[in-house]
Amino acid sequence: MDNQSVPLPLGFSQCTKEKDDFKRLLCEINTLKEAGEILTSYPPRTFKPYTAHHWTILKLIFLKMYVRDVYTPIIGRRYPFMVFIDPFAGTGLNTYKEAKIYIPGSTLIAWFFATFPFDKVYAIGYEDIDYRVLKLRLERYIPPSKLWIAKGDANILIDQITKDLREMKEKFGGVHFLAFIDPECFEAQWQMIEKLIELENYGILGDFIILLQSRLIARTIGRIRLGEKIDTRIIDLFFGTKEWAFLIDLPSGELEKGIMDFYLERLKELKSRALIEVISIELFRAIHYYLIYLTRETKRKSPYLATVRWLKDFVENAEKRYVDRAIRVALGMEKMIDDYLRKQ
Repeated sequence: MDNQSVPLPLGFSQCTKEKDDFKRLLCEINTLKEAGEILTSYPPRTFKPYTAHHWTILKLIFLKMYVRDVYTPIIGRRYPFMVFIDPFAGTGLNTYKEAKIYIPGSTLIAWFFATFPFDKVYAIGYEDIDYRVLKLRLERYIPPSKLWIAKGDANILIDQITKDLREMKEKFGGVHFLAFIDPECFEAQWQMIEKLIELENYGILGDFIILLQSRLIARTIGRIRLGEKIDTRIIDLFFGTKEWAFLIDLPSGELEKGIMDFYLERLKELKSRALIEVISIELFRAIHYYLIYLTRETKRKSPYLATVRWLKDFVENAEKRYVDRAIRVALGMEKMIDDYLRKQ
């Protein structure tokens, strides 16, 4: 199928004109749903979606907004070669518990919603069937010359990606990347982050969106505290050091924030002029993760971060039950935002 015949990308959006925070959230989710409808209208249609908790859609909304409103409009004008890296690309399709809708995975969100198209997209799948489905979906929309896709351990394959980026730097003179690091828990080893950041030594800069599963990590450390025998090498590789062990002695109520603080300190030590924004996404006791945005501070103090901070302020300051209800309505899990409408 000719890629040009598909009615995408979806880079332009009316959502940014919406002044009401809740209506804007609904608009952002609805555009993801529209992209999902297009995606599932072609084989493999709705086969092998990744099923997640509905609050995890916030990380994909953040990715979409950042790619559309900040990253590609700025980097696309300043660099001759712009790259998206997705080491944990899944199957290219998401759905949510209790919801009967589908939205694209992170790789396709970046491709569909870019205001200016990426010059290359790197995606890694792991399980054999998942990889084959991912490959089928990505190849339908992304031209072969712009797609690098592989199966295997992202912590090993990252060497091929960094080598390719160095070659692109030699060829085009300027390369910038956006890396979306979205592991289940400990899968993103520190050396992966380190190798990407060390590209700065070659004049290749990058922005990062990193999902830190603080609650899941805290549960593992809690099991160690209780005396359960766990191979801690996986945690050593995740943090890139054995110094994380002090976390075992932190009070339970401080553990999740302690994990986040330690991880951020490690990032600041690694990246020159690091500018970091953290979004704490917590739904009562059901889910808690940190979305870490990492970039390099500019001479103008990065004034374009308004989009980043909009979602941060909205998620952290709004009452959780209203955010939860807005997401449920947009996903078709509920029919109307009764509590929110009564509040107005």
